[in-house]
Amino acid sequence: MNTTTTTPRIYFQHLDLVRFLAALLIVLFHANATWNYWFEQPGLSPMASQTRHLFSGIFNLVMDNLRLSVDVFFLISGFLITYLLLEEKKRNQKIQIGKFLLRRTLRIWPLYFLLIALAPVLVKWNDSSSPNYLLNGLFLGNFEVIRTEQWTFPFSHYWSICIEEHFYLLWPFIIAWVPTRKLPATFAFLIVGSILFRITTFLMNPEGSWYTLYAHTLCRADILVIGAMGGWWYSRKAITFDLPAYARYLLLFLLLIGIVVEYVFVYTTPFMAGFKNYFFIAILAVLLLDFNFNPGFRHRLKSGSVFHYFGKVSYGIYMYGNILVTLVVKKLIIPYEISNRLLYWLLVVVLSLIVPILSYELFEKHILKFSGRFRVIASRRQNGD
Repeated sequence: MNTTTTTPRIYFQHLDLVRFLAALLIVLFHANATWNYWFEQPGLSPMASQTRHLFSGIFNLVMDNLRLSVDVFFLISGFLITYLLLEEKKRNQKIQIGKFLLRRTLRIWPLYFLLIALAPVLVKWNDSSSPNYLLNGLFLGNFEVIRTEQWTFPFSHYWSICIEEHFYLLWPFIIAWVPTRKLPATFAFLIVGSILFRITTFLMNPEGSWYTLYAHTLCRADILVIGAMGGWWYSRKAITFDLPAYARYLLLFLLLIGIVVEYVFVYTTPFMAGFKNYFFIAILAVLLLDFNFNPGFRHRLKSGSVFHYFGKVSYGIYMYGNILVTLVVKKLIIPYEISNRLLYWLLVVVLSLIVPILSYELFEKHILKFSGRFRVIASRRQNGD
């Protein structure tokens, strides 16, 4: 039965911590890449490993691989959106697509378009070239990155939001129209299609396909769908994921080894273009399941901690962070001839927390209050959440 009153939202509290960590790691990746662009190397490149000594090379390799945090966001989005839609379909026998899109719009669009509105001021202040406002306003900025093979301030990180928006626009129709029993086959078809698209892209242009492989919606769609498989699984039956501690530490060790010895997003063969990311995604997916659904996992941070709060503002951390790292360099580091890299990192991290918090409290939170009016299912609590 459809409900017409505001209902409590489904809430997986442990994901707040994951969101915050992922957002912070992306800020650190951008901070390191920006520093290297201005002070260490001639330019940003996926192959940027030519540093002066071994430690610096390993450090930059690890920092570059923090890009994986975007895939963590994709996994979470695929899981949550699919679970919410399936719960609505199960309880109400249909999905109110309009209300779903309104909820997503209220979450994504206000800050997204606020920064687009502020972009002319930021561009002038930063003395940058003019970005493509139209394509980013239409959530097609990832295709602009592919076309130009450039990351343009202040929209260089918008590509991932564009991919998620494509997912939000398509996914409710798939979940609504495809019979639930046929969804696993549909998911498998989409994952295989994404793999084949990446392989074909590489074969057609082995030397110049990196931006397409990295930023094209179809090349990254499989990660969202893998997350969706988790949402389908959890909707069928609440997950209890009992991973032994030794297995958890082994997976963490393998993940660490992987990001220390190999650039995740460098592809030199068709096989690597199609399948390389799955080594890392498989480990991340299992660790996410363990962190969120293992009753034996000792969560030392209780609900309502400051880090849970940071998780609530993680979208802002992501959106503001990449803009702030450039401004810190151009307006503080260079003019005042600051050579202390630790001070740079401190400024970036502090500002990347303060500015999103102010934005959330003064702007986003007030808009999000309206989102509850468009919820159509009540909460099913997880592990006492």
